[in-house]
Amino acid sequence: MACFWKVCDVADVIEGQGLPVEVDGLGIAIFNDGGQFHALLGRCPHANGSMGQGWIEDGEVVCPLHRWRFKLTTGRCTTVGGNSLHRFRCEVRGDEVWVEV
Repeated sequence: MACFWKVCDVADVIEGQGLPVEVDGLGIAIFNDGGQFHALLGRCPHANGSMGQGWIEDGEVVCPLHRWRFKLTTGRCTTVGGNSLHRFRCEVRGDEVWVEV
């Protein structure tokens, strides 16, 4: 059964950039896009790049290794069709970011 985990404080996630976190051994990347928080799987399906080291451009996260792009709202890759990142439910509770895993 899935449950919510506190992964970081809101202040830890710089707007426009990613933050790598780990929940029970699972790598997740947290993003702040204009005050809206998103959580995606932490590794790119192309070359295993750390998505938490990526940045946001036009509502998409950019992988730092080879610049593959993924929509924050869906996890779908816009660079190469048929690829995606799992998107986790993400909530802000007070000054904390929680993710459902």
